[in-house]
Amino acid sequence: MGKRTEFLYMSEPDCIAAGVLDAGKCVNNAEEVFRLLAQGDYLMGGNNHNNHGMYIVFPQTTPFPNMPVAGPDRRFVAMPAYLGGRFNICGQKWYGSNAANKDKGLPRSVLMVTLNDKDTGEPICYMSGNLISASRTGAVPAVGARYLAGKDAEILTCVGCGAIGKACLDAIVTEMPELKK
Repeated sequence: MGKRTEFLYMSEPDCIAAGVLDAGKCVNNAEEVFRLLAQGDYLMGGNNHNNHGMYIVFPQTTPFPNMPVAGPDRRFVAMPAYLGGRFNICGQKWYGSNAANKDKGLPRSVLMVTLNDKDTGEPICYMSGNLISASRTGAVPAVGARYLAGKDAEILTCVGCGAIGKACLDAIVTEMPELKK
């Protein structure tokens, strides 16, 4: 038997302790990632190395008693990628979504992120992905605000809801220090 693979498991509280809610840092990281994307120092899934994920969407009906059927926002998505630069890592976001989750006290989407050694494929970390995904999504418009918003802007209107809307607001606020309203 070969060497035992060790990896880090990070629950949502572990991700919080590691800084996933540090919106300013997320914005800086997002800007760095955009630079790597512009340089082409990344790969995503698919033959064109740029697919945003591989989906399982369930059929409307099935003769198999255990196979799920279609429902509102019911799908699974595997989103593999390699990112170069100082990150130099492979990983995947696994995205399970079902609108009926809310009836079970769960978020609509339940996400996990796996980071792997780019050479060996060994897992490095398996972590809760909901806050990571929301923080990353929120950082995107904040990078835009960094370059496009007036430096003396005092009012911000943010249209959105839920975790993503909050993450967008939290991140944009880090780029607009003169905000009053």
